Parts: sequence; C-alpha cells; structure tokens
Amino acid sequence: MMRITAILGAFAAVAVAGAAPAREARPGGDVVLTNVRVITGTGKVIEHGAIVVADGKIVSVAEGAAPRAARGTRIDASGMTAIAGYIDTHRHLIPMARPGAGPTVAQYLAGDAARDMQALLESGITTVQSGGDDAKGIIALRDMVAEGKISGPRIIAGAWAFPPVLAPRTMTEAQVRAAIDAIHDEGADSVAEIPYPTIASMTADTQWPFNPTEQETRNLAAALDEGKKLGMEVQVHAVSPPAQVAATRLGARRLVHSSHYAFMTDAEAKEIAATGAMVASSVANASPLFGVFNHDNKPTTRDGAPWPGGNPAAEDRGQAAGKFPLNLRTLYDNGVTVAYSSDTSFDPTATLAHELNTLSLVFSPVDLVRIIGPNSAAFVDHAADRGTLEPGKLGDILLLTGNPLDGYWNFLKPVVVIKDGKVVVDKRGELRTVRTL
Repeated sequence: MMRITAILGAFAAVAVAGAAPAREARPGGDVVLTNVRVITGTGKVIEHGAIVVADGKIVSVAEGAAPRAARGTRIDASGMTAIAGYIDTHRHLIPMARPGAGPTVAQYLAGDAARDMQALLESGITTVQSGGDDAKGIIALRDMVAEGKISGPRIIAGAWAFPPVLAPRTMTEAQVRAAIDAIHDEGADSVAEIPYPTIASMTADTQWPFNPTEQETRNLAAALDEGKKLGMEVQVHAVSPPAQVAATRLGARRLVHSSHYAFMTDAEAKEIAATGAMVASSVANASPLFGVFNHDNKPTTRDGAPWPGGNPAAEDRGQAAGKFPLNLRTLYDNGVTVAYSSDTSFDPTATLAHELNTLSLVFSPVDLVRIIGPNSAAFVDHAADRGTLEPGKLGDILLLTGNPLDGYWNFLKPVVVIKDGKVVVDKRGELRTVRTL
C-alpha cells in the first residue's frame, strides 16, 4: 500500500460528478503481423509466425506466413517478438489530493490523466486494475478511456469503500456492507484493498505481530461476504504470512502483496493454495530504487523517501526487500497463482523495470511471461479474453525489440502496442540500425 500518508486526504478531495455507465466500446481494428517470433503465453513459442486480428480479436496465430485473405494494417515484425499486452493487477492511478497539495481528483482527470494513461500504454500495460482510488474518480477515468475520450489501458475500477486507515477497525459490519453496496451502485468493478490487520495510524505499523481486533476480523468477513453477493472481488492487503493465512480462512481470494514480517513456510503456502487464493506480486516495495526520484546515486523507496526508510516497526536495513520475493516464490512453488502488480503510481516503465528486476531474482523469464500474462488475467477475472495470444482473445499485443525469454530487460522494449487490434503506440521510427564495422 503506497502513499499512505495521503490516504485520508483523498477522501476529502473534491468529488467528481456521478459517472454514467460507460458506453459500448468502439469497434476493434484489424491488423496482420508477419515474420514475428510469437510467445503465446501458453508455453508455446513460434520462431517465425504470423498473427491476424479482426474486429479487435485474434483470429489466428500460426507458423509461417499470414493467410493471403487476411486484411488490415500489415506490420512486418522481422526481428521482433510478439507477446500479450501486460496486465497490472494493482496500481494506484489517481494521485492523492491533500488540502493545499496537488490537484483534486477533478483537476487530475481534466489535466494529467491523458498523459499518464498514454504512459501506461507505452510501457506495455494494456489492462490495469486500480488498487485503491476515489470511487467516483476511478469510475470516471475508466469511462473516459472506454468511451475513447483519452487513450489508455482498459481500467478495472477498484474503488475504496472506506479509508483504509483506522476505518476497518472502527466501523461496524453493517457500515462495511453499506459502504461496499454504495461503490457497487456507483459502478465500481472491485473493492480496493482492505488492510488486515488495519493500519492504525500513519506513523506506526501495527501489522506485526499479527494483531487484528475481533471487530476488524468480523468486518473483513462481512466485506468478503458482501463482495461475493455482489459479484465483486475484494482486494485484501495482508503483508505477513499469518495475516495471509487468516485472511484466506475468512474467504479472501485476492491478496494484493507478497508478504514480509517473517518468512513464509511451506505449510502456510500450501494452506493458502488449497483455498484457490491468488497473490499479486508488489515484491519491489522494499527494494532500493535508483535514478527515479534523484540522480545522485542514493537509494529511495517507491515513494521517493530515503531507503530503507519505513516506520518505527519496520525491519532494520530493508530486510523486507529479501522477504518479499522469497515468500512469493514459496507461494508459487506450493501451487499459488502469482500475478504481476506494481502498487505504486510513479513512471510506469521505471515501475516495470523495478518490479521485474526484483522478481527475476527468484523467477525465470518463462515464469515472468506467465506471471504478467495469464496469471494476471486470472487475478482480474479475465482469463477467458486476455493474457495470452490465442484465437478468440482480445487483440492486445506488444511487439518487443528483444526476446523476453533472454532476460527481464527485454520486457521493457515495446516499440509497437496494439489494443483492440488498433496500433496505439508506434515507435518503430525511433529505431536505429547499428552497423558493426
């Protein structure tokens, strides 16, 4: 959970007018990719193949040349690799507005939103789930993209039903249910992260030792039950192994972080796997970040604070930086579906590099294809229509200049981004041929 010091202010921000339901998406496009290496995401790699997209959906993925009858924008992808558009299952999309600091939600939507959504596309993200944003604001942003008012990835609007600081501990079950009903009626797609146990203040972390009150345990159970009744996934922020086990016992099926504050045991991971719960990565939350918030070679956190930073209860010298990826690998090895998530709002390409770099400490490039593709599609309940390159799936395709199976750095090189069969990013003109003498 990032930018926690601004969360309460977000709920005091100027509200956006009630959003009307999004109009039907515009018709998809037609595109034909030839001479391309294809990483399907199903375990199959085609070294020299073609992909045909018609009306926004993939109709064929095959070795050799494209069918002569295939119509649409033709792209000779010689030397490039095609992979399904990336899916970020947990990202904060709207900057937190505090009194006297930063734009309100309405100002953001009218200002920097278009720039930021385009930047997500340029990083290769074609689907993103909000991990916690103002309800009216994130619904409005989702609809702006869906209606073609701005260019951007598909947005799954995860909205906060109530502030995650203190509220889950002090509310009643009836209030929790009513709050979730309210964001459902406004048009939210999922319930944004509910901490378990609750972060009791903005200066002290009370999540370790594992210490939920009886009321917040009842409240989480009520939230999960209400979400199930409404058909809304509930994102749960549980960042210690005991908290993750306890949350899944209550019915949590979407955990938005790997864990720290102790190492995950195989027994704990097996219990989580048996429930069918999935876990989003966010493993780089505690890893040092360079060259984004300063240029003096000093490490920062993802919030721009000095690394290792943290609150008075945090582990010394960034010990969590090691526990996050190791615990995620333990979950993965014991059968838990692991998805990609960034849990931040800074530059999306730098975010992708930071997260994949950390993931690559314990996962292979083959694993990363699965994590950022089909696993993430499953996490956001869209495995049927995205995450892999197969006939019938959405025409969300990236063309990379390198082969991502050679290393995570090649995931960072999309030169063409296709969404719904339409080219929305094209940087082929920026490529330069280097001749070795």
